[in-house]
Amino acid sequence: MFKSHPILFTTIFLSTFSLASNSQARLNVFTAGITTGYDHSETNYDRENETDETLPSPNQYTKKLSIGPIFILETSSSIDQLTINYRPSYAYDFENSKSDVDHNFALSGHRSFNKELRGDISNNFIYSDDPTLITDDSSSDYNKGRKRYWTNTFNIKSTYTYYKQSFFGGGYTYRVLRNDDTGIGGYEDYDKHSADIFLTHRFNASWNIESDASYTRGLFDPPDQEVIDLVEAGLESLTGDNTTDTDTSDLSNDLSEYRLHATLNYVFTPSKTLQTKYTFSASNYEAILRNDSVLHNVSFGAQYQYSKLLSFGLGGGPSYEKTDTYDANWNYNAYFNLKYTLGKRTSLSASAEKGYEQDNFSSNNSALGRDQGLTEFVDWQLDFTHKLLKDVDLSLFVSYRDERQENIVHGIITAIEDDTDLQGTDREERRELSVFNRDIYRGGFTLTYKFMQYWSTAFNYTYRRQSSERINDSYDENRAYLTLSVQNEIFRW
Repeated sequence: MFKSHPILFTTIFLSTFSLASNSQARLNVFTAGITTGYDHSETNYDRENETDETLPSPNQYTKKLSIGPIFILETSSSIDQLTINYRPSYAYDFENSKSDVDHNFALSGHRSFNKELRGDISNNFIYSDDPTLITDDSSSDYNKGRKRYWTNTFNIKSTYTYYKQSFFGGGYTYRVLRNDDTGIGGYEDYDKHSADIFLTHRFNASWNIESDASYTRGLFDPPDQEVIDLVEAGLESLTGDNTTDTDTSDLSNDLSEYRLHATLNYVFTPSKTLQTKYTFSASNYEAILRNDSVLHNVSFGAQYQYSKLLSFGLGGGPSYEKTDTYDANWNYNAYFNLKYTLGKRTSLSASAEKGYEQDNFSSNNSALGRDQGLTEFVDWQLDFTHKLLKDVDLSLFVSYRDERQENIVHGIITAIEDDTDLQGTDREERRELSVFNRDIYRGGFTLTYKFMQYWSTAFNYTYRRQSSERINDSYDENRAYLTLSVQNEIFRW
């Protein structure tokens, strides 16, 4: 069902831009077209025990044909611009013999009130089961079950430029995630409110600073009763008391997030920049099954433009994290990036990063948010693009992510499965029980071809291998996606 949020925000957009001065000459362009696609995917779970009642639904297969129109409206003047993009589609899944109507709706615009002050606004609505359309923070944030969802993200911000390369501003983002399936095997709904401020200041030709701070409030739907019963069993094992009267509010995933980031840049030469970075994040949970935590990262590094074709950067430093009830930990963070252009047709980029992060809004949250908590990770990425012919482009990628995530619920369930006496363990042993490892391997390519001026086609293939210590969290996925589209400008005025 198409929700009312896009219509509401469309009204806000059009009302905002209708305030523009009539004296401003406007250019309006309307583009239309049609696109069709075929999505073939297979997800095969690693089965540790074929008789285990906690196994997920059978291996996932999708054979889906879709078709739908394209509508794009762009209106602009010397002081503002607005783009409306709407792509609905009718999709039929031959594997499950069912049909759905998907929606992909986006608005973006900006207006300059004067030379110093600018406002930006955007809204994006998606109703689909496509896991690649959800904005993710990491490769582990993935809707592997192809369950249907809708999400709406609204953002508004303003920027004031007060000096050359110096500006400050702030904004507000409201995101809603709703799923058609919740519970132990489903995903969790939430509302996410974020307010942020940012500042970039140029001291002189050599020194400048970039900084931003944000506050986020997350409101999650209460867990289903079957999830509560599962956790109560773990609490009874941990405390030895009867917890049949557990208040569902105590199991809420509602939280507050605080984040701060600052980078001090020293331009040593036009091609060499030295950087000092600091990041802070804190998560305060209302749930009794979540421990508040804080994280500090400091890194020292450099960016080097070796030539017009080659640039790279690297850095690292100490990391400090403290989770309530546990001992503090010192570790390190590091990063490396490289961009290399091999002539006019080919480019290569690579990156590597090691550090900590706090993941609180994974679209993969289920069973009281098992993908929610402090995570230590190592991430590698390699991208390659090449223009095979004038109208044919090829892009390839491979990536690897290794992560260790702390989750108290996982620790309780692990202790139950292993018959571990939690009352006889100390807090650090309990912490170790709560950590689970996950390895994610990804690779794929995209081949695009433009022909006959208005037509384009693309073939995309991705492979994903996930190996996890969590039960039912290890699988292989193959996905091939073929699209054929035609679009053209209809008229302008």
